[in-house]
Amino acid sequence: MRLRKLVPLVALGATLSGCADLNLTNPNQQTTGTFWQNQNDALAGMNATYNALQYIGSYGRWMAFAMDGRSDIALSNSPWTDLANFNKFSLVSYDLPFNYDIWHDHYVTIFRANQVIDNVPKISNMDATVRARVVGEAKFVRALMYSNLVNLYGKAPMPLTSLDPATTTKMPMSTSAQLWAQIEKDLTDARAVLPPTYAVGGPDVGRATQGSADALLGMVELQQRKWTEASAALTNVITGNHYSLVPMSQWKDLFTPVGNNGPEAVFEVQMSTYNPDGGEVGLNIGKFCGPPQGIGPGGPGFGDCQPTQWLLSQYFDTTASGAVDPRRDLTIFHKNSSIQNVFGTPFSVRYADRINDIFWKKWTMSDYRDFQDFDEPINYKVIRYADVLLMAAEARNELNDQTTALTYLNQVRARAGVTPVAAGLSQQAMRDAILHERVVELALEQTRWLDLKRQNLISTPAALAVIKTHDQEFNFFTIGKSELLPIPQQEINTNPNASQNPGW
Repeated sequence: MRLRKLVPLVALGATLSGCADLNLTNPNQQTTGTFWQNQNDALAGMNATYNALQYIGSYGRWMAFAMDGRSDIALSNSPWTDLANFNKFSLVSYDLPFNYDIWHDHYVTIFRANQVIDNVPKISNMDATVRARVVGEAKFVRALMYSNLVNLYGKAPMPLTSLDPATTTKMPMSTSAQLWAQIEKDLTDARAVLPPTYAVGGPDVGRATQGSADALLGMVELQQRKWTEASAALTNVITGNHYSLVPMSQWKDLFTPVGNNGPEAVFEVQMSTYNPDGGEVGLNIGKFCGPPQGIGPGGPGFGDCQPTQWLLSQYFDTTASGAVDPRRDLTIFHKNSSIQNVFGTPFSVRYADRINDIFWKKWTMSDYRDFQDFDEPINYKVIRYADVLLMAAEARNELNDQTTALTYLNQVRARAGVTPVAAGLSQQAMRDAILHERVVELALEQTRWLDLKRQNLISTPAALAVIKTHDQEFNFFTIGKSELLPIPQQEINTNPNASQNPGW
């Protein structure tokens, strides 16, 4: 049974925080008074919370555009003018889908997490350890949603209980500092009750773990430039020895169903229950994955988002044999690629009339068949171990520990087979090396926008001038405005305590 039908009460009031939609409910469906009765109800409610992570505004589609499309590694030539303009930091309506859906669907997920947090502790006839764990999972998901909101919008209402919509629509905006503090608290609470691992191949694979909480906490601390705290959280993940880098021969499979929930998975949004050996494993929460179709190469996909030529140029590292960084041709389709097959057709044939264009290969099924489904069961990698190592390297470097930073950095480079970075770099040179590695390793994995903001690469005219050479869409970037998305107009209209972001 798919969770979309499993817990109808969880959808009640789902349009939270200033949403004007009218929700008609079935008078025969269960209520909070009749549903939260036992352990099965608790697990079903938590699964429904995970299910909301698949929505179009969470990880189903638009986050790839908000976090990667608007950065310097991607551009948009979409025929949908509004979407192309979104990449150019322009919105004629603040309620266009790619802005409104992100806001709305994050609050749907938060509402579901709050239901779990409010109701599961009251269930007495269930295993106490499972009860604590489920609440911890909900706090992890809530923290993940609020971290996205604070990174994209800066401020937002912060319901921490499953309030009725009438109350929620009057909530004041919480500041960035208030949001960050709650995110840290949720993650600290979660890591105390989440298990280190789940049984391989078992029904709980894909749920948040202690490592998930530590890694997200490290990411959150890193984004606030709290280097000591970030290093501590990320070191916990590394020394826990529950994750490892897959061999380079399996790197491309990280972004196909074959690589779901592998040894590098710190936290993934479960888009399917794919099992190459047959049968179902892990969370059964339905399947949907929009990004491969929306950002995929023109023809098999919509091609609404393409890599920049600057990104292609960053794959300049070579292996010991002198070969180009293998991640280049596994990330980008281009005319000089060693991989000329694009969904069964040579690049030069498929794109004869646009031979100089480049397209995303990462997240596609091109190596397996000649078409791309809209609902490919590819788990979305929110955090993988390579990201943890590079975040830890950054934190250590900012603490002026270049030795440890170099160790973590070169682990990722060694997996790719490229020449290691030599010892003796200055802090700034090491910073540049880490940022470079993050670009080539993590392209299209929702990290570059955060890197630009965290390292002040778009905060001054001089820094912005450099980024403009990477991506001309930044000619439309306005310092003091474009760092944040506008609050959707529906929120402004329905919440008297809401206020718009500067410049919008």
